[in-house]
Amino acid sequence: MQDVITLIGNEFRPKTARFAAILGLTPSKGARSPVLWNAAYEAAGDDASMVPMDVTEANLPALVDALRADQRYLGGAVAVPHKQGLLPLLDHLEPEAARIGAVNSLYRHADGGLVGANTDGAGALAEITDLVGGAEELARRRAVVLGLGGAGLAVAAYLAAGVSDLALANRTQATAAAAAQRLGARRIDWPVAEDDLANCDLVVNCSTIGFADGPAGSPLAAGALAALPATAAVYDVIYQPRETRLLAAARARGLSARDGLGMNLEQAVIAFDKTNPGLLQRSRLRQVMADA
Repeated sequence: MQDVITLIGNEFRPKTARFAAILGLTPSKGARSPVLWNAAYEAAGDDASMVPMDVTEANLPALVDALRADQRYLGGAVAVPHKQGLLPLLDHLEPEAARIGAVNSLYRHADGGLVGANTDGAGALAEITDLVGGAEELARRRAVVLGLGGAGLAVAAYLAAGVSDLALANRTQATAAAAAQRLGARRIDWPVAEDDLANCDLVVNCSTIGFADGPAGSPLAAGALAALPATAAVYDVIYQPRETRLLAAARARGLSARDGLGMNLEQAVIAFDKTNPGLLQRSRLRQVMADA
C-alpha cells in the first residue's frame, strides 16, 4: 500500500497523535476547515489536528485506502472536486448523503470503515432560512439553484422540501435534468435567462464561478439579474472572496445577499461533531469555530 505522502501534492507532517484531513484538489491553498477544526481541537485539549491533503482524482482511491489503514486517521472534510467521486470508495454512506449523491465529510464507523456524510445542505439551509426571514417566508419563495456539483446537489435536496418552487440550472444539462426529476424540481437552461429569474425570488449560486481560482463566465445571461423582483434574495456558497461578482451585482440592486462563510461554519460544526462525537458541546463548538 502506498504511503500517504506519496499520494498528495503538499507536505504532510502531523504533529499530533491523531489527525483529520480535508481532501480536495488544492485545500492547502486556503481551505478554512483546518482553521476551524484545529481551534476546536485546541479548545478541547485533544491531541489531534486537521491537515489539508491535495489529491488528484487519479490518486484518490489509493489515498482513501491508505487513510483507512492508518489508525491515526479520524475522518474529516471533503472539498471540490471529490464530493461525488468518493462515494464508491467508502464503506458506508449516511442515508442523506446517499440521497444527495455527494459527501463532504468522513468519519470512522465502529467497524473501522469510513462513513460518508453530507453537511453542506443543512449548513446552507440554516443560512438561507435566516437570510429570507424564517422558514415560513422560505416556504413562499421560488428558488433557483445554480450549479449541481456536490454542494449544489446537497443544497437543492434540502431546499426542495422548503420552498414553493425549485428550478435547477447546470452547465451539464443532463445533470440538471436528472436532479430535477429526482427532487420534483424544474430544469432550466444555463446560463439562466431573464424570463426564469423574473419568476423567482431566491437565487442560490453553488457553482464555482466567482471563486477566487474558479472558472470564468457567469451562471446568468447578460442583464438577467435585473429581472429579479426587488424582494428577491441572493445567496452564494462561495466565501473566497467574500464579495463575488454575483453578490456585488445583487447588492448594487439593493437585494438581500449573503456569502457562504456562515454555511462553511455551520457545516463544519456538524461535520466535526460527527468525526469527534461529544468532544465539545455543540454550542461551545460553534462559538469556538466562530471565533477562529
